[in-house]
Parts: sequence; structure tokens; C-alpha cells
Amino acid sequence: MNDALLYLHLALAIVISGLLLASRVRQWRWLSMAAALLLLLTGAHNFATRMQAPPPGWHALAGIKVLIGLHALAMVFLLARGGTEEKEKRWRKGALISAGITLGMGLYLSNIMR
Repeated sequence: MNDALLYLHLALAIVISGLLLASRVRQWRWLSMAAALLLLLTGAHNFATRMQAPPPGWHALAGIKVLIGLHALAMVFLLARGGTEEKEKRWRKGALISAGITLGMGLYLSNIMR
């Protein structure tokens, strides 16, 4: 991933994490949805460009990372739509945990496994 896309990807992850931590996803619905979609697109670009000659096992871990990342984005979409306070608290916690796991797996796949 070139530097501009990497910085955009990291900035979007920080924006979404900040909105999740501040419980402001529904108030900033347009920003949440736009950041989630751009995060998905930059992640897909990174996945497509990194597939040349990956080490053994990389595709399996990348697939698991994608599924966990999609869970985090689904929780952001649900939070933007809104729900009961109890559900939103559970969704927020699930999104933050999934985002943290996705971030950790991404760092491992990009830096340590290569």
C-alpha cells in the first residue's frame, strides 16, 4: 500500500474508533458510514496488491482477518442505524474488540509474517 493510502487507512480507523469510544456513531452517521466504506475500500486495495507471492498460510489468516473486519464494520452500520441502549452498548463493545483484533492481525500479516 502506498503511503497516502496507508495514512488514509489509519486515519479512518482512528476516526471510527474515536466515534465508537465517544458513543457518537449515530450523531455522526454520515461520517461513520463514509469512513467505514472508505476503510473497506482501502483494505480491499491492500489485500489485492499484497497477494503476489505471499508466504504459506497468509491467505488463511487474511481471510479470517477479513471476516473479523467485516464484523466490526457491520457493528458500525448497526450503531449508525440505532437501537436500544443495551444493544448499542453490546454492539460498541463488539466493534471495538473486532477492530482491535483486525488491527493486530493486519500488523502481523503486513510486518511480521513477510
